[in-house]
Order: sequence, then C-alpha cells, then structure tokens
Amino acid sequence: MSAPPLAEKKIVIVGLGKIGSLYAACYGQAGHRIGTVDLGDGADWERVAQVPDPSSVDAWVVATPTATHLEVVDEILRRQPDARVLLEKPACYPDDLAGLGRTVRRHPRARIIVNDVYSHSEAVQRFAASARDLAGSDPIRKITVEFTKNREFDVANGRFVDTRYGEAGYEGFHMLSILRAILPTSEYRTYLRTVPSSVTPEMRVRTTAPGIPEVELYTSSTGAIAFPELAGFAFPERVSREFIAPSAIPYGSEFRYRFADVELFSGKHVTLVFEPFFGADPDHKNIHAVHIRNTAAPARHFLIAVNHFKEALLTQLDLLQHLDEGTTVVRPAEHRFLAALGSAMFTGTFPQTTENEKFARIGSEA
Repeated sequence: MSAPPLAEKKIVIVGLGKIGSLYAACYGQAGHRIGTVDLGDGADWERVAQVPDPSSVDAWVVATPTATHLEVVDEILRRQPDARVLLEKPACYPDDLAGLGRTVRRHPRARIIVNDVYSHSEAVQRFAASARDLAGSDPIRKITVEFTKNREFDVANGRFVDTRYGEAGYEGFHMLSILRAILPTSEYRTYLRTVPSSVTPEMRVRTTAPGIPEVELYTSSTGAIAFPELAGFAFPERVSREFIAPSAIPYGSEFRYRFADVELFSGKHVTLVFEPFFGADPDHKNIHAVHIRNTAAPARHFLIAVNHFKEALLTQLDLLQHLDEGTTVVRPAEHRFLAALGSAMFTGTFPQTTENEKFARIGSEA
C-alpha cells in the first residue's frame, strides 16, 4: 500500500544525524521543501528558535538523540502550539514520559505521532492479514520474531548506543509493531501487561500467559542468530551456508536476519522474511517474502516489493495532515514494557509495569 501523493509541504527536520539525513532525503525526493536544524555543519539553522515564520511549517521531524526529544518538542510547541510533529522512536526515555504527557496537555491543539515504520509496512500488513485469516479456523500457537544484525562495527564507528532501553532500544519497537499487527487489541494489551517467563541478556524474551499465544522475541547486536530453522530456508544457499548455518553474522557484515513467524496449532507456519535476496539482488533491501508452509501440502509464497522507511514516512506525513487537533499517538505502554526489558537484561529482574502514567487524549495506550 503506497502513500497517496501529497501537495508540497514545508518540513523542518531537527537533527541531521544518520536518521535525520534519511528523513531529509526521503521528503526532499518526494518534492517537499526541507529546512534543517542542527549544531553541525550543513544545517539551515542551529536552533529551533531561529526557524523563521514557524506558523508556516506544515510538519516538524524530531530526529535528535532520545535524551533531547522532550526538550525539542517543548521548544517547537512554544513557537507553534498547533504543530504537527513526527517524533523519532523512542519518543523519550521512561523518566520523561510523564513530562511528555504534561507537554501534550499544555498544547491541546498539537498533533504528535512517533515514527512506527513497521506499522505502516505493506509487507507486515499483508503477512498479518494472512496469519489472522488462517487463525480463524486454526488458532495461533506461537509467534516468534527475530531481528538480528552484527552492530559492533557501527558502534566502533560512533553509532548511537542506547544506554536506557539497552538492546531493546535497537529493534524492540519494530518487533512490537509486528506483534501488534498480528494479535487482537485485547490480547496485545494482555501481552504488554504480562511479566515474561524469561528474559536473557541478549534479549531473548519468552512470554506465556492464559488467553494469548506463546510469544518469543529475540534480537542480537552481536550477530548471534537464535532461530536459523524458522527462516533460513528463504535465503540463497551461499547466505545460508555463510551466516545462517553457523548462526553467526560476522563483524562488519551488512546481512540482517529478520523475520516473523506464526505457528498455528495444525503445525502450519506463516513466515514473513525481510530481505531474503541479500547477495542475489541489488535491491534486496526493498524485497520481502511471505511463506505459508504446511507439511501436508506444497508451500506457497508471495513477494512484496516496498521500501519500508520511505513508505512509512510518506504515510505518516499524510496522517499528520489529517489528524484532529489534540491527537497524540505515543504508545507509552510499549515504552514502559521495553524499558522494563532493558532493566531485566541488566539486572535480571523484570519490574512490574504500571498504568498510572496516562496521557491526556492519547491516541493509543497500546
């Protein structure tokens, strides 16, 4: 599902690091007028306060380090109280969630959403629809999501390391987006409120609870693959031999092992595999596959060609233009859940999440 074409918009991007530069390129290629704010070289202004005529800005993007998000949003809303803001994930650190809620209440005309790439991905939507359709007559037994990449080279070259959400800060929000697309809303909320059965330091999170399928989320930034058998079949033989069979992505490799698998009670699997043509197609990052496998029948599969990031950014820009004043979609429950995971990986104890930090007029608690 492609985003509808938009009339030219004036967009100001605050933060010109790797992610902010991707925003600027995407929106610039789509024909929008881009302004940039950053202390580094190349930006149009050094501070939000220097942006002229803020009332003429159609949308703001906040892509600064997480610790500064609340401060930047406050400054934007002081200058344009009815601003439309696309906030890079995480929205803020857990200790700032209450402050972000107060900011929302002080500016009841503002519209704020947190970038949620996989929620707006055609590949995820078609995969989830296939799984839900089959689950109508064959219930889901287990959901497994793995997002693994060796990020040690990135870290060595100064890539941002999340010291508060920990390993969960890299891929956790993406994995929750996929889980949210599969599960009914009530089951997803139950999941976020359930203390996991086990959490390991590299973020292998297993959850079992009455009324929901078993869920296992896994991510590793050292390239250690956990579930080679669930998606390894989908990759070229060379990739399977070099990376997946040894369950280890080497230092410096760009290979990413990302998939979501739904196992039904019959034993059938519905599996979404991201970028399965790595090493075999120059455009592999924009080709994804859904496989439906059944021991009693031939496997079926279909391909989805889409650029997740570009699709999500254009869709969310359109969404911001049509949201009612005062609509905010931050999903604080997800932030608290991932913060608790980060704490569990460091301390071995999963803190109980609470429901006492509600936002005014929040778009979605889950």
